[in-house]
Amino acid sequence: ANPAADCRRLTTTWLLSVPPAGQWAGTVDAGTLLSDAGVCGQEAVSRVAGTLRRLLPVDASGWILGARAALVAGEIERGSELLKKALERDPTSPYLYRLMALLDIRAGNYNRALELLADAEGLAPGYHIPPVEVLPGDDLWIKLEGLKRRAKLYPRKREDTLLRLANTLWSMGRRDEARKLLVPLEDRPTVIMTLAKWALQEGKADEAARLARTVADRTVFPRRIRSQAYSLLAKALEAQWKTDEAMEVAKKALEVDPNSPDPYVALAHLARRRGDTKAALRYIRSAWGVAPSNVRVLLEVATIAEAAGAVSDARLALERAEKLAPKDANVGIRLADLLIRHGEFMQASMVLSRQLKRHPMSPRLIALATRLQQETSVRR
Repeated sequence: ANPAADCRRLTTTWLLSVPPAGQWAGTVDAGTLLSDAGVCGQEAVSRVAGTLRRLLPVDASGWILGARAALVAGEIERGSELLKKALERDPTSPYLYRLMALLDIRAGNYNRALELLADAEGLAPGYHIPPVEVLPGDDLWIKLEGLKRRAKLYPRKREDTLLRLANTLWSMGRRDEARKLLVPLEDRPTVIMTLAKWALQEGKADEAARLARTVADRTVFPRRIRSQAYSLLAKALEAQWKTDEAMEVAKKALEVDPNSPDPYVALAHLARRRGDTKAALRYIRSAWGVAPSNVRVLLEVATIAEAAGAVSDARLALERAEKLAPKDANVGIRLADLLIRHGEFMQASMVLSRQLKRHPMSPRLIALATRLQQETSVRR
């Protein structure tokens, strides 16, 4: 056995990284473990875990460290028991739920693992450490069920959580469910705005305009929300070919909140519709300046900029969006598509390589990779 190598491995892998509480207590770090040359790495970690449990009996760190050491040693049952005790001490840790789910999958308890993953998603949406592979389609169930549980766990965040859940259902085509979910909150401005956006997507521009106006005209609502409502109203009027009225409403949105990117986006689309590409580019760059880290705005910048011939702006916006939202396959797809269309094959292959590692089963990414291969073979 090589104690030094064992200890390094145990304290640097995701499975056995040293917990923060141990570092604060000054009882465990790589140096402490390596100094005990007569004890193998796993045993040293187990000893330190026992010390932590004695020093901090109500803290989960000692139990987590002990569980990790047991799992690496192949003592699955002991590791599971220690994890359960850690969860009793820290029932809000998404990491613990996911680690227990991983063990359940390996033990053949797949359905119980899904429940644990939903609990973790409810506590921390989008948290994926440690990574746990599930069957196709189950990841969506975990997301939906996690949001439902989050709404119960955090009543103060209920509105935001239900909106996220409703938008997810809407994107899946389960529109009746999405609308029904928001009925108890239909008097809230953010919910009214969501219903207006849905109406616009369904081609009901008049209904979208009516809903957006009910928010925009209420001076008791925050200026930010009213500005967003005016901007949405401008889009609804534009869809009805009421261009002049839409322009006035978009300018009103800018007056209400000049620090919001939405009025600039609305003005950019209106300028583009009337063929004024220079004005469209100027407005969308203003939106970019106001919200440089807003992924939605960056995607709008890419659309308007490319249409105006400013391909470098479009590419820069999409590259920035990919860095901000690395897990969003749609952003990577748009960037790769832009690069392929403009002959930037090397950069496109790098983007596709990154995205396919994250989303290996995405049909759109696979189709783009095939297209890139065809493009490069033709030009050889």
